[in-house]
Amino acid sequence: MNQKQISRLGNIGQWLLVLAILTLPFLLSAWYGSLSRLPKQITIATGPEGGQYAKVAQELGRELTHRHGIQVQLLETNGAGSNAIKMANGQATLALYQRGTAGLELSHHGVSVRELMSVGSAYSEVVHWMKRPDHAETTLTQMRGLRIAIGPEHSGSALIAYHLLEEYELLDEVEAVTMPFTELRSAFENKSIDAAMVTLGTEAPILENLLELNDQGEAICHLSSLPFAEAIAARSVFLNLYQIPRGMYDQNNPGAPPLTIDTLAASAQLICHATANSHLIELTTQILNDPAFQRAAGLTELLQHGTEFAQQQLDFPLHPGAEHFYDPQLKPLLNVEFVEATEGIRSFVVSLLIALFFLVKWIRNYQARSQEHQLDRFIRKLLEMERQQKLLDQTDQTDDRLQLQNLLDEVTDLRQQAMKEFSAHDLNTDRATEAFIAMCAALTEKINAKISRQRLDIRLKQLLAALPDSTSNPPPVSAPKSADSDQY
Repeated sequence: MNQKQISRLGNIGQWLLVLAILTLPFLLSAWYGSLSRLPKQITIATGPEGGQYAKVAQELGRELTHRHGIQVQLLETNGAGSNAIKMANGQATLALYQRGTAGLELSHHGVSVRELMSVGSAYSEVVHWMKRPDHAETTLTQMRGLRIAIGPEHSGSALIAYHLLEEYELLDEVEAVTMPFTELRSAFENKSIDAAMVTLGTEAPILENLLELNDQGEAICHLSSLPFAEAIAARSVFLNLYQIPRGMYDQNNPGAPPLTIDTLAASAQLICHATANSHLIELTTQILNDPAFQRAAGLTELLQHGTEFAQQQLDFPLHPGAEHFYDPQLKPLLNVEFVEATEGIRSFVVSLLIALFFLVKWIRNYQARSQEHQLDRFIRKLLEMERQQKLLDQTDQTDDRLQLQNLLDEVTDLRQQAMKEFSAHDLNTDRATEAFIAMCAALTEKINAKISRQRLDIRLKQLLAALPDSTSNPPPVSAPKSADSDQY
């Protein structure tokens, strides 16, 4: 690799480094915009028909479309358990979820859900214990051998019912029947079930339907208190004691409780996947905590207690996008997805820049070393010319003008060749280059002196030869001879 190729390679490396530094901000800006851009369409896993999940999801989808132009697809499911599974499998962007569902799914069905995060609590899902009128005086512990509806399979309602029946030691003593909420009324009317233990929000449309009278003006079921509700709540990690006040449901319906009902409840939450878009989750959290949305969706508890309620009793950690809303001081300057996504590329870019830096540095050092080697070569040639001129012009009897002239031309050529290799910066800063030029000048001066002396000797000899030979021959006259040991 010659000096020109090395120099060209160094220039290319410098330009690549400059180009990378100039291009990097634009690339990162475009990438940051793509990561922080809202998705055009999302899917919300809702729940079975007749439950409050569907109502909340419908209002949330309407707000996301109205405020941010996001197309929302509502995915009807069996409930919280099914929603958690679909969320873990990437089939939904947002989902309604009931506290404790993940643990119950694992214990009852062996299904593990991971990488889920919370957006916030929305309302309480209340356990409603309903019995046919002919079982109005039958206690729960006396229900052995009877059929109890518990809601759709893989719903939060069914999972909590399994859990409570196990607490009451009735799981193997009764027939737990899974069915859609919309079939409960007909099941009560045709007496295919004796009771129902369903967990629903108090604003669920199906509840008013169940408490309405039949065609004969009679109630098809009665809402009753759960026995030992306070004791179960004290032992449970996800169920809380809850009271349904008198008048919560239409008192004109005989099935509505005339007194306060003691029961249990679990918080209904909005969840997402850990990889969900942070900007989307932040905007969703903003909608969830908007009083206008809370009124439209019937989220009375959230409306009354605000963000404190939204951050309580969560099964999963808050998503970073939700944290940005609840605690704005924790919001980073850069998008979370951007920081996480660029973790690897940042290391690569930094490594690349460092590699380019050391490449340019190595090329410059290589150029410097090559230049030093070439300067040594020039100096060796110059010393050889010094040695040659020392052997010339030793006596007055020799004519070395031609050899000295050739040697002078070689010194001139060597100096010109060296000047082409050295830059103006080298001439101003490199002392070795400066010394080489000084040596060339000194040798040139010495050779010129010898040439001048030889010419003078020849002219004097010619003059003496032209004079009349009338006098004795005078001693030869020559110019003073410079010492070969002159220093420079």
